[in-house]
Amino acid sequence: MRTGVPVKGRGMMAAELRQDLLGRVDGEGFETLLHEIVDWVCRGAAPSYQPYSQTWDLDSWWHVLNSTKSFLLLAVKENLSKDGVLEHLTGLDSDHQQCFLQVITSRKEDIRLALISATAAISQGALEDLDWQVKLVLSSDKISSVQKPVLGLDLAVNKEGQRETLSLELSQEEVASLVTQLEAANKVVTQMKT
Repeated sequence: MRTGVPVKGRGMMAAELRQDLLGRVDGEGFETLLHEIVDWVCRGAAPSYQPYSQTWDLDSWWHVLNSTKSFLLLAVKENLSKDGVLEHLTGLDSDHQQCFLQVITSRKEDIRLALISATAAISQGALEDLDWQVKLVLSSDKISSVQKPVLGLDLAVNKEGQRETLSLELSQEEVASLVTQLEAANKVVTQMKT
């Protein structure tokens, strides 16, 4: 009989924490595995299959790793309370639930920092400097009188040690859209820091 707990979060693929698989490792061994999975999240090296080769076949091993990793990330990303964690783990026995709670509680900050680092790594470039100027377009080759303001924006970006300048010309509507997007990004970064 297969009993499982679907793991779903905003923007996350569904995974299933299965008691029939997780139940093959009890107590201290399961907690050790959870810590190894958190280390994987933080450092990027997956736990070794060798110590668990007698417990799971390779497909089951990867299912256990990926579903557990997804749940740990979800619990920290969504800042789940103890009750919230337990609500997601109703298909697991109480020993496994307690192991999850202990590891999430003790390693929450490590996982949160790994999530922030992964988010920051999305872009390889970092803004070093910016220069702006406002121009007033008076006319064009097709229209004799335009009189529209245009923002000239030069962004100095450091990409892997090399400085690159991106030049943009934005209309008033594009500037408003850019400001809105930057405010939204700032709000997300501020929420992740707290």
